[in-house]
Amino acid sequence: MDEDIEDLREQKKKELEEKKESQEEAAEEQRKQIRQQAAQYLTKDAKSRLGNIRAANPEKASSVEMQIAQLGKMGQVDKITDDQLKDILKSISEEENKKSTDIKFRR
Repeated sequence: MDEDIEDLREQKKKELEEKKESQEEAAEEQRKQIRQQAAQYLTKDAKSRLGNIRAANPEKASSVEMQIAQLGKMGQVDKITDDQLKDILKSISEEENKKSTDIKFRR
């Protein structure tokens, strides 16, 4: 009986690991698709800058790619230049700064 319970636990553990792996693979595939969609709307310089950002801050790069892909789908952009990408990054940074709470002490 104890062996049966252990076998069931092992089977359940394997199933959960397989499910987790498949979910991770699906999420990675989705990130690749978004990256490819965003890349088609970027100039060479903008792609280079986004690659540098991805190396330093992958979350920010993913956020930018998602925004660019959405703008492209809606037909709001043709090609995004390096300067336009800088503006997008600036607006994202400003939004992040607004979300963070500053604590100031009075003297």
